[in-house]
Amino acid sequence: MKQLLPFFCFLLFFACKGKENAPITVENDGNKIATAVCGDGDTTLLFIHGWCINKEYWDAQVKYFCPRYKVVTIDLPGFGQSGKKLDSTWFFDRYSGDVSAVIKQLKLSNVILIGHSMSGDIILDVSRRFPENIIGIVGIDNLHQPAEVFNDTVKAEVDNFFDLFYQRYDSVVNANMSKDLFQPSTDTAVRKRVMGDVLTADKSIAVKVLRANTIMSQQQKQVMAQLHHPLLLLNSDVYPVNADSLKKYCVKGFRVKTVHGSGHYPMIEMPDTFNKTLEALILSKD
Repeated sequence: MKQLLPFFCFLLFFACKGKENAPITVENDGNKIATAVCGDGDTTLLFIHGWCINKEYWDAQVKYFCPRYKVVTIDLPGFGQSGKKLDSTWFFDRYSGDVSAVIKQLKLSNVILIGHSMSGDIILDVSRRFPENIIGIVGIDNLHQPAEVFNDTVKAEVDNFFDLFYQRYDSVVNANMSKDLFQPSTDTAVRKRVMGDVLTADKSIAVKVLRANTIMSQQQKQVMAQLHHPLLLLNSDVYPVNADSLKKYCVKGFRVKTVHGSGHYPMIEMPDTFNKTLEALILSKD
C-alpha cells in the first residue's frame, strides 16, 4: 500500500488540478490583465466585475459553479491586480478588446459573459463585435432599460458633473453611493467593503472609466438591436425593469430574474440566492 501512495497522490493532483482557481496573466493593449481560471466544464462562465471593484467579488460564484463549469474571472485594467495604463485617448470599448483577448489567449469556448453594473455595456459590445465563441450574455443589476440619448443640454450637465466628480471625488461618492446602491437592510460589512474599494481607487482612473461608460451607454439601443442572443438579466429590485423598452430593442428577446431584497451587489449580499437564480437563468438561455 505504501508503494501505491505516491501514485494515488499523483492521480489526485491531476484530477483536482482543473478545479483550482489558478491565476493567469493575459496581456493586451499595453496592459496586463489578471485572470483566474477553475473548473473544466464544456461551458465557460466569464465573470466581469463592475466599477471600482474586482474579480474577488465573484468568489462565492467561483466556488459554486466550478464543479460544473469552467469559470473565469478577470480584473479589468485600472482595477484589482491588472495594469493601470489608461491613456488620455482611452475609450470604454477597449474593455471589449480586453475581454476578447482573454477569450482568445485562454482558448475559451462556449462562453457565457456575465457582467455586473457598468460591464453590462461590455458584454453587449463583446457579443456584437466578437461573437465567435459567445453563446450567451447575462447582465447583473444593469440594463434595466436602454439609455436615452443625451441632447446638448444633458451633455453639458454630464460634463459638469464629471468635472465636479474629479475635483470632489470622496464627497460625491459618499453623498450618492449609500443612498443609491444599497438597501436599508444591506449588511454593514458589505457597505464597508464596497465603499472602501471605491474610495481607495485611483480617482483619475475611476472618473475616466465612468465617464467613458456613460458615453458608451448611448449606443445601447443600437447594440441591443444587433445582439446574437437573448439578453438575460439578473437584477435586484431597487430599480424597475422597463420591459416594454427592452422588448422593443432586444430583437432576440430578453428574460429577467430578480433577487429580492438585495442592493446593487447581489453576488456578495445574497450569494446563495444569487447563485441558484443565476444558474436557473443560464439553463433557460435556449
